[in-house]
Amino acid sequence: MDALSNRKLIYLDTNVISDLCKTGDLLNKFMARYPPNEDYLLSFSTYSMYEISKSAKFYGQFKQLYSIFPCVVVMSYFPLAMKEIELVAGKCETVNPILLSPVGIRIKGKKLNPDSLDILMEMPEVKNGLSSVEEYTSEYFQEISELLDHPVFMSIKSTIRNNRNLFLRRFALYEMRVRFLFSEDREIEPLKLKKIKSLEMLAYCIYYKFFSDPNRKISVNDIVDALIMTTVPYVHTFISERNSIDILRKVKKQTSLINRVDLLTLSDIR
Repeated sequence: MDALSNRKLIYLDTNVISDLCKTGDLLNKFMARYPPNEDYLLSFSTYSMYEISKSAKFYGQFKQLYSIFPCVVVMSYFPLAMKEIELVAGKCETVNPILLSPVGIRIKGKKLNPDSLDILMEMPEVKNGLSSVEEYTSEYFQEISELLDHPVFMSIKSTIRNNRNLFLRRFALYEMRVRFLFSEDREIEPLKLKKIKSLEMLAYCIYYKFFSDPNRKISVNDIVDALIMTTVPYVHTFISERNSIDILRKVKKQTSLINRVDLLTLSDIR
C-alpha cells in the first residue's frame, strides 16, 4: 500500500463508471485528462463494486476498463471511520483509504491482464464485502429514514431546516454512541471528533440528502450516495452526478474538510 500512497486517487461513483464504460468518446476524453500512468489511480467503493457485479453487461464493460487502467478499491464508512478512530487513539499515524490494490496494479509480479477483475472478485475480502452491502444499506436507510424520531433529534425535528449545525453535532454524537458504542459517560473531544473525517462527511450528506428539503423524495440510493461520499476527503478528485457534487460544493463552503478535492461531473469531462 505504501507504494501507492503518493498516487492521485480519481474517485468515481457508480453512474460515472457506467457512463465511462459505454461506447463513445467519453472514455478517450477521460483518459486524456487522467492518463493511466504512474500518477493516477481510478478508485471506487465496495458499493459500486456491488452494483457492477449485479449486471452481466455492466460487469463485462467495466472489466475492459479495469484491465487497462490501474484501479483500487477504497474503504467507505464504517471501516474507514474505524481507521480514523485508531488514528485519534494514537494507534496509527495516517489513514490510508485503500482497501485493496490488487490486480489493477500488479499481482504476483504480473502486470495488468484481461482477467484482472475476475481475480479481484474472487478475493475473500471482496466476496465478504459484497455479500453484506445490500442488507446493510437497506437497514441503514430505514434507520436514517426514522432518525428524527430518535430522542437525540426530537427537539429539532420540526425545525430541522434551520438547525443544520446542531444536526451535524448531534448526528456525530449519535453515531459515536450507536455505531461505535461509546458509552454515555465517555467524553468525546470536539477536536478529536473532527479527525473522523468520514463521519463529518456523512453528517453533511445525510443532512442535505434527507433533511434539508422536506419535499424531496428519498430512496435507498440516497444512502448509498452518502456512504460513497464519506471517502471524498481522502481523494484527489471526485466525479459524480450533479446532485452529489452540488451537495459537496455546499460542504466546501462550510468546512475545510474537502478543500483540496476537485469536484467534477461528467459534463466537466465532456
